[in-house]
Amino acid sequence: MVNKNYYNEMTKLIYQDLAWGPIYKKNDGAYIKDTDNKSEIYIKQSLKIMKIPLRSLKNKKVFNIGTGRESRFFAKHGSEVTHLDIGEETVKELKAWAKKNNKKVHSFSSDIKNAEIGLNKYDIIFLSGIYQHIEKPAFALVKFINALKKNGKMYMGFYRSGEFKYFIVDAIRYLMSLKQISEIRNMNAILFTLGEVNHYQSSRVMDDFFVPRKHNFHPNDIINDIKLLGAKVFYFDNDFRQYNHSGSDYFSIGGDRIYITKKNDKIIKLAKIKKKLRTIKGKNQISDISYKEKIINENIRLLKKIKKKFLKKQINTTDISALCIGLYQFTRPMIFEQSEYFQQTKKLGRHKTINKFLINFLNHFDQKKFNVVKINKKILSLRLK
Repeated sequence: MVNKNYYNEMTKLIYQDLAWGPIYKKNDGAYIKDTDNKSEIYIKQSLKIMKIPLRSLKNKKVFNIGTGRESRFFAKHGSEVTHLDIGEETVKELKAWAKKNNKKVHSFSSDIKNAEIGLNKYDIIFLSGIYQHIEKPAFALVKFINALKKNGKMYMGFYRSGEFKYFIVDAIRYLMSLKQISEIRNMNAILFTLGEVNHYQSSRVMDDFFVPRKHNFHPNDIINDIKLLGAKVFYFDNDFRQYNHSGSDYFSIGGDRIYITKKNDKIIKLAKIKKKLRTIKGKNQISDISYKEKIINENIRLLKKIKKKFLKKQINTTDISALCIGLYQFTRPMIFEQSEYFQQTKKLGRHKTINKFLINFLNHFDQKKFNVVKINKKILSLRLK
């Protein structure tokens, strides 16, 4: 039986110690080499969509969860910010920053499940990279929308079901186990970040591979829950496709960001709509989507075959770690232009290249024991000559 505190403690370990925490402690909002995550850019883009000018942020009440980077942005622009994070270190650092810079920030260490965040309280709720990691996201959404003021606006980014990169991430999470965390972290650092473990690419690997909760949502389900709660969609890009794995763009499908508002101050009770909520959990990209393409289904079959061999100890843990790091190169390589994996997908197509990769992997390990014995005998015979 899993310890009831496991998910929170593991999430803290990942984000505070193994992933983003170490690289953002001294570089809040700064450009970090080889990253695509400059916080000010996406915050300003979101505010533009929300039709909120920077000058109007002064004295606005803002609610935010996460690393503290977004909270600092709003506080710098004069907002009164309530911040939440399960990591004590994150809260401690944000409080120290607010005190030093005389900014209005109220920061608390808590899981949203146990936090009381108020009713009809906030002008802006800003949630980037949060919803997919909550224990029962829909229950938290009830709190968020109830906490939003009448005519307030909320931004929520989420992991999009149907996105190619989450197919890869779910494939990786299906294959490996938590026991491989140190091996994968070290192996990735040696191969791609000059041995540096506190690096942006290492953070992405730790986040995608090992964060204990990772939900993927179809926008139809999120919109369903928003409407149940008496709110409305302020802006959405209207990409409702079930999935799209074609092309070579970093994002294979849209519809992973949604902007919400509400026109009343009515409070919705969870008990009344609980059974109708659709985002209590997300969709696994390997098992919960019906793919039409034969090549995708064939790749899922190969993944299951590899997993079966791994469980039977016909494939060792180190080789699975290497396979997972290799799979990650199909969607999130360190440098796209220099990744042979990524470049091959542009020539052959994503799933055809993955198919070749998985078949080669299986062929190698079907013959591994024989080949190792044969090679060792050959080496020994050469030494004895």
